[in-house]
Amino acid sequence: MNRGPGITVSGRGLRYAYGRDEAVGGVDIDVRSGEIVALMGPSGSGKSTLLHLLAGLLTPDHGQVHLSGERIDHRTERARAEARLRRMGFVFQFGDLVPELTLVENVELPLRLLGQRRSPARRLALDLMATLDIADLAGRRLNEVSGGQAQRAAVARALIHSPEVVFADEPTGSLDTLAGEQVLEALIGAARETRAAVILVTHEMSVAAFADRDVQMRDGLLRTPAAHLPEAP
Repeated sequence: MNRGPGITVSGRGLRYAYGRDEAVGGVDIDVRSGEIVALMGPSGSGKSTLLHLLAGLLTPDHGQVHLSGERIDHRTERARAEARLRRMGFVFQFGDLVPELTLVENVELPLRLLGQRRSPARRLALDLMATLDIADLAGRRLNEVSGGQAQRAAVARALIHSPEVVFADEPTGSLDTLAGEQVLEALIGAARETRAAVILVTHEMSVAAFADRDVQMRDGLLRTPAAHLPEAP
């Protein structure tokens, strides 16, 4: 799917508190189609909470979230879940694959949930796994593969339905350096093919180096002045 240079994810005036503790204290951010953005900051800075707000996993106390120009923060949880299934991909620190399923069954799961028949879903899953060099592991389960191989399967699952945006929360946090680099290369390379935006939470400079730009968070606020890109010519 070839997407243009418009803004894919936009947050305006986002605030969110856990009780009396404000985790996100008034954030504006835009992420364009095909752009890789790293959200950086120490533990407790609010970066994961901001990611969850942008993904519709949390409802902001104040502010708005737009996905490709459509406001999503005020929708029902069911509508936001539908948007996540159809339009977003997710890669978390430990992959969150279903251990009872094989790797290929995990990868094809979004398509199956969207009503795709098993045979075409399986073909797409195997093709994508081949590009990530894990097609030979298709029939294995989670306890039969390495952490890096499992994370590449999680990347494939996140991208198989050509989402508009992929949210990755510390996707290499549980991996060694080499496996982490392989996962990042797989994620970013595949995302660029479809022009999907990627919002990547990390506290490691080596991970942020894979991004087009990084945005620093501290105490719930963005500390990088260039939170917005200039308009495309």
